[in-house]
This record gives sequence, C-alpha cells and structure tokens, in this order.
Amino acid sequence: MNKVRLFLTLILLSALITACGGPRPMAATEPEKERAYWAMKDYIDSHLIEKVLSDYFENLGDGEQPVIPKDFDYKMRSFSTYKGSRTNKTELLDRSLSYVDKKPVFPTVDPIVIRMRPVINELKAALAEAYDYYEMKNYVDDNFAKGKELHARIRQAWAALYPIREEFSAAMRNLGAELRKAHLESYTSDKQDFRYSTLKLVVDAEAMSVELSRQGITADNVLDLDMNAFKPKYDVLVEDLKIVTQQYQVMVDKDSSDKYKYEKYVNAAKEVKAAASEMVERVNKQEKVEKVPSPNDYQYPSGTPEKFSSKVGSVASEYEHIF
Repeated sequence: MNKVRLFLTLILLSALITACGGPRPMAATEPEKERAYWAMKDYIDSHLIEKVLSDYFENLGDGEQPVIPKDFDYKMRSFSTYKGSRTNKTELLDRSLSYVDKKPVFPTVDPIVIRMRPVINELKAALAEAYDYYEMKNYVDDNFAKGKELHARIRQAWAALYPIREEFSAAMRNLGAELRKAHLESYTSDKQDFRYSTLKLVVDAEAMSVELSRQGITADNVLDLDMNAFKPKYDVLVEDLKIVTQQYQVMVDKDSSDKYKYEKYVNAAKEVKAAASEMVERVNKQEKVEKVPSPNDYQYPSGTPEKFSSKVGSVASEYEHIF
C-alpha cells in the first residue's frame, strides 16, 4: 500500500488527552461554534479524506503524474455532496471556517483553523474543477493536459492539509475532553441519570488514555505499564459500563424511538472496555506485541494502547450523537 493511501486510511489516531491552556470552556451548552467545528472535522475525515481523496488516488495514483489506463473511464466522487445527499455541502465548510472569528474563543483550535482555511479552499477549488473535468470527459479534448495540472494541485493541497488536519483533530479531541469534564462537573441532577452515566464513562475512559500517555506506553513497551496506577482506573470503567448497560434497558423502554443511537453508544462502550481488558490481559500474561503498529495503521493489534485509544475516540463520538 502506497504512502498516500496509508495516510488516507488514517482516521483515528491515539486519543492522548492533554489539558487545554487558557480559560476553561463553557459547560452549560455546546456553543454553536463548537458544533460547526465538529461538523467540519466529520466532513473532512469521513467524506473529503475517506471517500473523495481515497477514491481519487486509488484511481489516478499518488505520483507526480496521474495514472491513465488505456480504457480510462473515471467517475469522480463529488466534493459537494455528502452521505448520499444531493444537497450541496460546500457551504458547510465555508460556514464552519467562518466561525474562527466568532465567540467563544478557542485558543488551542482557532489558530489552526486560520492556517487550515486557505489550504481547504485551494483543495476545494481543485477538486471542484477536477469533478467537472472528469464528469464532462474533457480529457478527451485536451489529452489530459488539464487533468495533469489538476492532479498536481490536488497532490500539493493534500500534502499541505495533512499535517494541519492532524493538528486540528488532536486539538478538537482535547477540547472535547475538556468540555466533557466541565459538563460532568456541572451536573446537579441524580447521579444515576443516564446522561450523567454515559458522559462519566467517556470521561473515565479518557482518563485512562491520559494515564497511558503519562507513562509513555505504546504497543512497543506495553508490558511496562504500571498496573498499580492503571488498574484502579480500569476498575472504575468496568463499574461505569455496568451502570450504563443497566440504565440502557430502562431508557429503551422509556423511549424506543432513540433505541438505535443508544445501542450504538452502548456497543462502543463495550468495545472500549474490551480493548482495556485485552491490554490488562496482555500485561498480566506478559505477552509482547508481535507486530508493533506504525503511526499510519488503521487496524491495531489486540491489547495495545493504540487500539484502546481508537475505541475511546469512537465512544466519545457516539456520546455526542445520543443527546
């Protein structure tokens, strides 16, 4: 698998959470600006990268010149439509990028968005031109002259976007973790409330990622994990899951219309616990990881911090969709 293709399959990096600098984010409600940033991140990750660019490089290659087979007939994915919708979604990016100048200020995220904005705009423009070019089969008229020019622009824009997008993703994960902790602390309702319990599980799972980061634990040195520090946090997660699964049944009975999104969250929570259990089991048995994953891998070996952190990211994402 080529280098660009490996990058394109990288959607979830290790969720190693660090505290954000500056004022603590508001806890009462999720700001409109934050929602816009999360929508932009989801669009970039799941559509722009995972679908449009992945498909483009799969068909035309990632070299300096596009790969053009003799029987070339390429139907390019649209940059402007998303998840099967025919509605133009280019406005989503424009609107999300415009929030950088609005309140509240996110000091760890806004500067990254400012740097990302011109790169996104260039990539958006190049992909829009390329879509029209291949949709109308203009390569028949100019022997791929414009296609080669667009290929160079797309490669250059992607190369510029990749590191900034990784900074943005990490900053958003950290911001999300800070906001979730603030939200949890702000709750004054019954501690057996389903919303409180589901959020507590996410916060406690993220605390385990923090501990792994603090110890510098990766797949390469996972057997060095200090269980005296990690195991108490693991035990809390186990108890969190018990409470969540019990309350899940009650919530389903009360509101069956939301059963699907509750179920997705609970399944993600179970996967987090399983990934943590695999790691505990590996350390207890002192079983070294045979193949250490590279930073660009999408599939992580069982019982590794990388797999656990990817599952933490998934359950945090599912939490954002259940309320």
